[in-house]
Amino acid sequence: MTKSKGLFYTIHKLLAGLLLRCPNCEQGRVFRGLFKMETTCSVCGVRYERQDGESIGGMIFNLGLAEVLSIGGYFVSEALFHPSLAIQLIFWGTFNVLFVVLFYRHSRSLWVSLNYLAGGVYTDREQERRK
Repeated sequence: MTKSKGLFYTIHKLLAGLLLRCPNCEQGRVFRGLFKMETTCSVCGVRYERQDGESIGGMIFNLGLAEVLSIGGYFVSEALFHPSLAIQLIFWGTFNVLFVVLFYRHSRSLWVSLNYLAGGVYTDREQERRK
């Protein structure tokens, strides 16, 4: 059961994920605190992750984006400013670590939204009806 209803709908649900909101009702929060992800939405009751390992996609997205930004930033700063290699390594290494930590919640929530669009995020009542 997929929930594809057009490009605007897809973009809207992905934006809800980036804003750390439930992709189903867009009112509940996906995270409580800095790193604690809710298991279900407090408003509509959808379960965000059904199986162990579903979060790996969000972590891969997070790390991949950090690497692309770091490598691209390295080449742009090298072309424009010609800093020493030591400065480049310190700056982009620090950027990489900070980006991965600060973007963690957004990448996991975005992954929940993608999973929702693929039909993998639903309430427990809906799961009972599927059996």
